[in-house]
Amino acid sequence: MNKFLVVLNAINGILFIAIGLLWVISPYKAGANFGILEISEGLGRSSLIGDVGSYFFCIGLMMILAAYTLRSIWFYAPAMLLGVTALFRVISWAAHDATFATQFIIIEILLITLLLVTSKRMSSQ
Repeated sequence: MNKFLVVLNAINGILFIAIGLLWVISPYKAGANFGILEISEGLGRSSLIGDVGSYFFCIGLMMILAAYTLRSIWFYAPAMLLGVTALFRVISWAAHDATFATQFIIIEILLITLLLVTSKRMSSQ
């Protein structure tokens, strides 16, 4: 069961890295997957592609490092980033009239749970 969880984390890591790279290769396609239909120009474009692309790429890299090293710190880092993302989504809905991103929040909570359960199981071995 533990190997299954580790492999699942590695697969998720690969997917996150792919999303991060997609932001660099085809930002309009990547943005459309998240409801971003218009990408600003100049510094705004640089910030969106750089910040969001690196966010996904680094979370994916940390998931793979977690699966490879089995060190709990690598499981906590992406879980924390995803947790804050989910929290900020709720705040953006409550405070800024954004659409409540149910599907993304559910995925983030599931990934957080997977990362923390895997970390716990790895540390108990």
